[in-house]
Amino acid sequence: MALVERDLIDSMLFDTPRHAPMIAAAMQTAKSDFPDFGLSPQQRHEAVFRHRYEHPGMDGERGEIWAYTDSHAYMPGATVRVYVSSSAPTCEMIIVRDGASAITVLTRRLVGLQWQDTPDQCSVVGCGWRPSLEFRVADEWPSGAYRMTLTAEGRDGAPIRSHHLFIVRPPLGRRAPRILQIAATGTWTAYNTWGGSNHYRGITGPDRNQYATTVSIERPWCRGFVVLPEDAPRVPLELSTPPASAPRYPHLEWAYAHGYSEKYASAGWASYDRHFLQWAERAGFAVDLASQHELHFCPEILEGYDCVVCVGHDEYWT
Repeated sequence: MALVERDLIDSMLFDTPRHAPMIAAAMQTAKSDFPDFGLSPQQRHEAVFRHRYEHPGMDGERGEIWAYTDSHAYMPGATVRVYVSSSAPTCEMIIVRDGASAITVLTRRLVGLQWQDTPDQCSVVGCGWRPSLEFRVADEWPSGAYRMTLTAEGRDGAPIRSHHLFIVRPPLGRRAPRILQIAATGTWTAYNTWGGSNHYRGITGPDRNQYATTVSIERPWCRGFVVLPEDAPRVPLELSTPPASAPRYPHLEWAYAHGYSEKYASAGWASYDRHFLQWAERAGFAVDLASQHELHFCPEILEGYDCVVCVGHDEYWT
């Protein structure tokens, strides 16, 4: 507890009349300093307690574009299959390696795109879309996180975008001293709200109000897992709410006000794993990246490293 807060509580307990003006002034200052995103009290309540999730058609007449790949991670030389559902027939695709600097590795213009039907319980059973394109991971692409941005023209003429992320994992075998970072893809998948259900809240069950014990990777990442503005609030608070006031959650209020997932600050590349990899590369460390799923399906990937790093909100271990 901050010293000023403890002093104020002492004042309220032992000498409230004498310190009442100081308490009122401190509370007013704290309220004005606390992040505010223009929401009404009712909207702030909805931001915390209402279950919001990304789903096809959520953006209405403007239209949408969504995408996912058939795996979290790929070896050099592997084929990546991309599944796209779009209200626009064409889009521009840009793929960059999202490291210490953003390096573009592939650009494509996609044509003949279609809006694809999505099962109601897609977060559990997968979207089941038809593949829209394939490309090969070039041998010269270094291990890391690869951010895919799809941009199309909405029905109102303004751009519509979506982001996806996949990992290029290193080949097996001993290499020069390098760090292996394990991206917490188990946590990403557990918190992903796209389609309605994750391991915490959901639209499953007879009353459509239950979380899902099983979730699919065959769906897009929710908004905020791949890309975030630099000023997006994170879970740790730099400011405290005033004494005797209701709790506030800036990340949930910001997400509500700006159309991002309610779970963007709980998991995802943008909020956690990306920060370490970018710092490490800028500091001169050589870093390879693998998904958490490799620890289950290919545990021998650890054998080529003296140092393995797990960062951020990393759970769902066996």
